Amino acid sequence: MRLIIGALVMAMALVSCQTKPTKVTSEQGVVGAPEKLMDGNPTILDVRAPFEFNLSHVPGAINVRWEDFSQQDPNSRGVLQDDLFAISRRLALIGIDPDSKVVVLGKGSLGNGEEGRIAWTLNVLGVKNVHTALHTVARATNPKGDEALVKNKPMWKPVVDESLFIDARNFKAYATQTLSPLKMTGKKKHKKAMDLPVSSLFGLNFNDAKSKVIILDVRASAEYGINNLTKYKNVKAPVAQLEWKEFFTETNALNKDIEKKLESKGITKDKIVMVISSHGVRSGAVTYALRELGYRQSVNFAGGYEQWK
Repeated sequence: MRLIIGALVMAMALVSCQTKPTKVTSEQGVVGAPEKLMDGNPTILDVRAPFEFNLSHVPGAINVRWEDFSQQDPNSRGVLQDDLFAISRRLALIGIDPDSKVVVLGKGSLGNGEEGRIAWTLNVLGVKNVHTALHTVARATNPKGDEALVKNKPMWKPVVDESLFIDARNFKAYATQTLSPLKMTGKKKHKKAMDLPVSSLFGLNFNDAKSKVIILDVRASAEYGINNLTKYKNVKAPVAQLEWKEFFTETNALNKDIEKKLESKGITKDKIVMVISSHGVRSGAVTYALRELGYRQSVNFAGGYEQWK
């Protein structure tokens, strides 16, 4: 009997000395961006599909899609809505105004540049403090991991940065390096479209600007090989190709090393870079990246090849 009691006491002592299980929390270190990126309680946007977003997302993030701010015409899906004030009103409802710090989360190289496209859209509307990062950024601003309440901002009128985009008519003019013949594209027509002057790029007249223009195709090499602007006899401007993924690191931060590749393609900071992709998403991401890297004369042809055709 004594032996049995002794064995029971020893077993209880062993159990009491065992290490207690570690409590697992949802808080993680920042992955995909410097820790300071989340400082200042930024508005967090997540551009992934709703299904992916609902499976898992950073607490307080707001799910948006680039299509939410673009036209419905299948031939010009990448062109922003005509009513930019309507977009700014929607942004105000999710807590964004021109002074906001915004972090846009996406899938990085596994996506199609959607986070960069949203960043470009915000820049167009005058929101300048915008950053991109991977959706795996998971440091919660609330230690409990609760969803933060969205605080509305007062309605604001966007100060549109028109230098960030170029319409189909002007893109064609600079791509072909000719002012004639030109026709307006899209639903809006003008009785004297042929008489409308081509807008100057960055304060330069047409002849001076066209000598500085270079077209940058940011689709994948396979897409570029099937069809690109060099196959059109009327295109006179030089065309270069670099895939959009090369402008971002594995953590979805800006890739500063891309400047060497750009220079090898003849793209320097004094050039006017007209960026093109299929429908303005990947090219929007690259235009955002180029501007952040100091290529201040970069523009997104948001209509892309869809509108060019």
